[in-house]
Amino acid sequence: MTTLGSMGAAHKLNRISTFLARRDLGELTKTALRTSVGIERADLLLLLGSSLPRTAEWAAAAFASGIAERFMIAGGIGHSTSMLREAVRNDPRYSGIELEGRSEAEIMAHIAARSAGLAPRDILLETESTNCGDNAIQSRRVLKQLGLSPRTVILVQDPTMQLRTHASFVLYWNAEAEGVQLISQAPFVPQLVVRDGAFAIEPGTDAGPIWSVERFISLLLGEIPRLHDDEAGYGPRGKGFIAHVDVPEDILEAYRQLLPEFGSLVRKPA
Repeated sequence: MTTLGSMGAAHKLNRISTFLARRDLGELTKTALRTSVGIERADLLLLLGSSLPRTAEWAAAAFASGIAERFMIAGGIGHSTSMLREAVRNDPRYSGIELEGRSEAEIMAHIAARSAGLAPRDILLETESTNCGDNAIQSRRVLKQLGLSPRTVILVQDPTMQLRTHASFVLYWNAEAEGVQLISQAPFVPQLVVRDGAFAIEPGTDAGPIWSVERFISLLLGEIPRLHDDEAGYGPRGKGFIAHVDVPEDILEAYRQLLPEFGSLVRKPA
């Protein structure tokens, strides 16, 4: 908890969080796939590395339910790796998992195997990528090396990065031209609530919140300048790291209104 903010600020931040946590299906089930996409199962469930063990648990459970033919985890050693290691180190359920020198994909594969009873051979790994764009490039490289060309791919990522991850894959997989159907499904949609005048994040875990409130706000607000397709953003009119994303005016306005209070927390685009 923290003493930051108000109900009004929480409402604006929650709108941004919901926008970023792209969910193409109401729920990740075979019924939802059949109803929304017209297929019984996807060719590939692709989990992207992050600092959140929960994403590995959720993706592993979805794969174990039969939602996809294959399961892959992509992620090398990057800016989130130390936080992932710390989260695993502090969770007694994952005692004994080797962490030092291991990539995010390797750590998450152990979490997935332990939480859902998967065999290591059931999980394909990409261990070199260091950011969203590189996740897309390197995962495709590994798939091609294995002779695999999935046509329907479910993407699972940290919910604050789900939308940008989707835009990276659209660009680097040339998805529209090559007929690859990308289905984004953030594992959950984090929201801020106000309790006794202080912010708290829901859903949390038995051990407490997934992020500090300050870090969560930083992640949310840092995504908007990255997604906004102008000369400073990551889109085609800027750095060219992602496909074009339409950022609705109400999201941009919420971002602008939050800056006076929380601007010091905004992560600047690289």
